[in-house]
Amino acid sequence: MPPGGQGQDATTHDRLGRHYLEQPAQGFRFAIDSVLLADFATPAPGPVADLGAGCGVLCVLLAARGLVGPFCAVEIDPLAAACAERNLQRAGLSGQVLLHDLSQPHPGLKPNSFALVVSNPPFGQPGRGRLSPDPARARARHELALTAEDLWQRARELLAPGARLALCWPPARLPEAMSGLAAHGLAPRRLRLVHGRVELPAKIALIQAVKDGGEELGVEPPLIVYEQGRQYSPEVRSIYQRLC
Repeated sequence: MPPGGQGQDATTHDRLGRHYLEQPAQGFRFAIDSVLLADFATPAPGPVADLGAGCGVLCVLLAARGLVGPFCAVEIDPLAAACAERNLQRAGLSGQVLLHDLSQPHPGLKPNSFALVVSNPPFGQPGRGRLSPDPARARARHELALTAEDLWQRARELLAPGARLALCWPPARLPEAMSGLAAHGLAPRRLRLVHGRVELPAKIALIQAVKDGGEELGVEPPLIVYEQGRQYSPEVRSIYQRLC
């Protein structure tokens, strides 16, 4: 599929600091949560899997942290997967892009073999909130193709013993995540809440869990995105300088 295109096949080429990424004009488009997740995840040498990878932005950002992979980007949307393949090639990353529905296992995903699994999954629950008429955008924002149960199950299968899952999650659904992860042998070990401003409720929860890990959970200081106006906070500016 050639870059660009029109209508449902349209893509854009966007700059993220020093990175140039192609992504679908419609559907999931990367945002600050991917940058914050890439910074939050504890680096580990060895294979890395991104479940619901979109255009592959997390793989590119994790490589900027020094991870060498190989990277495996798993994505259900054909256009986003095609963008991810080109983005990984452009960045010189080793690995593969799998066009796959994560509700099912895949023979190319070897169990117990990944040192790190990351995911920025769809947050919205079916039947809650407005559902986009665009199928790709709807899948990217609501659990239509990837449910929380699917995510816990796939992560459990793929991670090596003692390896880590790092993900973004809506704070309002933290009890569900904590119980679901624990039920699948993924012990939540780190939690950090992201606030748009210091006086506002949290908008994102960053969670890291360890396969067959202990029960102690470390709650880290909140991450504040903006100072006054629309200027990023010093910490967020520092994250962008390191990764982008």
